[in-house]
Amino acid sequence: MERSKTIKMLSTIYLVFGLFLFFVAFATLAISFYPQIWYSIDKEATNSELNTLTKDIEEIDASEKEEENAEVLALPPLDTSLPEDNMIVISSIGINSVIVENNSADAGLKDGIWRVPNFGTPALDNLPIIIAAHRFGYIEWTTEFRESSTFYNLPKLKVGDRVQIIWEQRSYEYEVVKSEDNTQITDYNSDLILYTCRMYNSPVRVFRYLDRVK
Repeated sequence: MERSKTIKMLSTIYLVFGLFLFFVAFATLAISFYPQIWYSIDKEATNSELNTLTKDIEEIDASEKEEENAEVLALPPLDTSLPEDNMIVISSIGINSVIVENNSADAGLKDGIWRVPNFGTPALDNLPIIIAAHRFGYIEWTTEFRESSTFYNLPKLKVGDRVQIIWEQRSYEYEVVKSEDNTQITDYNSDLILYTCRMYNSPVRVFRYLDRVK
């Protein structure tokens, strides 16, 4: 009788533990595939995210004028072993992507991580570099592209984390000095500003402000 109770109790424990593991596995998969699932359900989600991102970009672009005489920064050494494409690498959140250059926000963001034109580049310090990307992106994007070329994990980037930009085969390094959620840029004195949407239909943005360290 006692043995029967023990077996029953152990069976219950194993069942509860098994259900818990199943829930954890399901939650992990759901988080991993959330963008694909949501964008399959709501076909307008990408347009909503794009509209809110580009609206802010247009306002930012109108608020700052490029100076006539841009001051040239001290350049890191030329390294011909580096990629010829301009790249952004954020190892802590899995980003390794070409920086898209396009005067059209819509087209630039559709191709991945986009540098806002009429602002700075790594070789110029008259204005900050502003780089934006979708957080969720397009349903037709592959999982590999989504992981390496969106800012889905930008909220995980912490103060003190480093970002590498390869520009014209020179390696620049930046450090996060401030992070915030806001509806607009609040610090134009930073050397580099990264941002994305918090949610596809929210006016709140995720901002990371960085200063160049080498």
